[in-house]
Parts: sequence; C-alpha cells; structure tokens
Amino acid sequence: MTLHPRHLVPTLSAILLASPVHADPNTPGTPGTIDGVDPGAHFSYGVHQFQWSADSNANRLIDLDEVEINVNGTWQAVDEDTFTNTIKRRRAGLYMENGFIYKKTPTRDLALYIDFPDNWQESDKRPAIIWFFGGAWNTGTPYAFKSKADYFAKRGVVSVRVDYRIRTVDGIFNDGFISGHDAKTALRWVRKNAGRLGIDPDRIIAGGDSAGGHLAVATQIPTLNDPTDDNSISTMVSALLLHNPYVVFINPESWVYQIDFKTLPPAWVSYGLNDKAAYDDDPSSKRSERNGESFVKELSEAGIPLKTYIKADAGHGFCSSPPHLGPSTLDADLFLQQCGLLEKGSAPLPQSSGRAMLNELLQKIEAGNLQPTELKTLEFVTQASTSEPSTK
Repeated sequence: MTLHPRHLVPTLSAILLASPVHADPNTPGTPGTIDGVDPGAHFSYGVHQFQWSADSNANRLIDLDEVEINVNGTWQAVDEDTFTNTIKRRRAGLYMENGFIYKKTPTRDLALYIDFPDNWQESDKRPAIIWFFGGAWNTGTPYAFKSKADYFAKRGVVSVRVDYRIRTVDGIFNDGFISGHDAKTALRWVRKNAGRLGIDPDRIIAGGDSAGGHLAVATQIPTLNDPTDDNSISTMVSALLLHNPYVVFINPESWVYQIDFKTLPPAWVSYGLNDKAAYDDDPSSKRSERNGESFVKELSEAGIPLKTYIKADAGHGFCSSPPHLGPSTLDADLFLQQCGLLEKGSAPLPQSSGRAMLNELLQKIEAGNLQPTELKTLEFVTQASTSEPSTK
C-alpha cells in the first residue's frame, strides 16, 4: 500500500537499520517542555554545554535569561546571537519533518530533511535536488531552502535539505573543509538510499547559496572526502544550482578552482553585481583574486552548459527572498527542463523566504502547536566511530 509522504516514517520503519532516536541523543526527551529538556538540567548541542536554570515564567520554553553556557569551566550568561545560533536552532530541529540521520560525528548526529511530492511513491525514480544552506560555514539552518524545496516538490522533485557542521555549533575551522566532507557524505547517503526514497540515482542535482553554493561545487572535488566514507559511491551530479556561490580561497583542500571545470555538469549560477565580497575579483588578495567574476568566466570558457542569472542592482543572497525569489526559481526550473532533468510543467512560485518560513515554524513551536518529530536512519556510508575530529 502506498502512503502519502506525511506517513513516510511509518512506511519506512519496517526497513530501518537502526532504531529511531530523539533529535538530540544527548538529552532525554521531556514531553512536558517544548525544548525536550527538564528545568534545571544540563544538556549539550554541538560542542556547547548548557544549563537551563529554571522555567521562571512557566512557558515550558528555554528563554534567553534562563540559560547559561559553560565557557572554559565557568557558567556564563548566553548572548542573543549565541541563543539564536544554538538554542533556537536546536529547537527548530526537534520539530522539522521527515528527518534522517545521515552521519554521526564527534559533536552531533547530522540530519537531512526531505520534502516529497504529494503523489510520491517509494518505487518512484524521481529527480532529486540536494540543498546546502549558506552562512559562511558559520551559521545557517536547513530551513534556508524550504521555500524552493517546497516548490520543486510540487514540480515532482524530491528535495533534500542538508544540515552540516558549522563553526557556531560544532567549533570547526578551515572553512569549507569539514563542511565539504559532510556535503559529500550527504550526497553519497542520498545515492546509496535512492531506491528507498523514490529517487533516480542518475538524476541527482546539487544546489546551495553562498557557502552552501561552495559546498555544492565542492562535492565535485575528487580529493575532498571524509576518510571514513565509502568512496566507491559516486558523488557525480547531473547539474548544479549555485546561488551566489562563495568561491574565495580559504584552504587548498576545498578550493573549487582545483577542479577541471570541463568535467563539471551543467550549471545554473546567480550573482548580484553589488555583491562585492562574493563576486568581484581582487588581484591584490590571494583570498579573492579569483572570485565569482572569474568563476562565471572560467565556467563559460570550459564549454559546459551554463545559464547565468546576474542582476546589476542585486546584492548577496538576493535569490532567497522577494522580489527575486520567484523569478530566480522559475529560471532554475527552466534550466533543468532544458537539461532534460525536469519535465515541462508549472507550479505556484514561492513567495516567502526560508528565513520567514523558519520564523513561522518557531512561532508554531513556541505556541505549543506542534509535536516533536523523531529522526530516522537508513543505511550509512561512513563509520561513525572513526569520523575525523570536528575541530580540524
């Protein structure tokens, strides 16, 4: 019997290789509180240790003035940015639907979240888009591409939004290196489990914004691999959807210019010409002497199928919100049709940014209107017990 995607977890439960776990395995679930933590308890998220002192206003939520963080053995007040990047980020993750753990790391279990078409069946062979959020490998959430993921799900695509290790949660350095390992593991996980997710393994597309755009390209660096990944699983993709990808030189291992661009698949690339940091070449700086400007030029010279969406008056991240959210999504849709990866058709274009949708999700959570979800597991492609240290 085929069930609606909302019932995906029960459908797949019989074939799971491991028991479901709570979104934060280090913290016991507490049904009476929204954050799944007992008042007065210690809990962890990423590399951080927190203490919820008390639910002083009885709202069942961890509030900014109620939580402390352990810094070098001393409990300190949490500032607003840290609260947003950890406590609220963790809160949202407890309630995101259709989540699967794809990798276990020293700091936390990493999950991806899947948006299925309404008429999805497990036996389908649909195209898939794997989305990587932006945030300078430092911040961000998998909800960043929720609006585009929902759109492409209406167009018959299985959309996969990936969480990966970032500095504010996991304490990583060497921007794009450890995150690049995670991106390739996620891609391998999707390909390995494609038959159980209704995905055609020969029609997998990688997309992302800013640092996430970098990660989408970085999946095509042959030498950038988690040392415990099963490298026999290909990370080749059928197309790239790159929203103002941040391609500056950070470290040699994850620098995209080491790729022979002639080997890349068809690419859709957007940039705003007011996005000086991500687009303008700066010959005086090793970091940005070959920036987005060179990236577009060299992709064109490589002769691969290339579609650019460049706007003179736009800045960084302009495709993520109106007025360019809808038009850029349609442009990428038409590009995928031209590549033979998406059938002709249409769907209502997205109107709300991923950030706005995340705020709506948090409002529902904090009002007590949602139930926490459970992360599931399928087959892993890496040995969790020997994953590399997260602070490299």
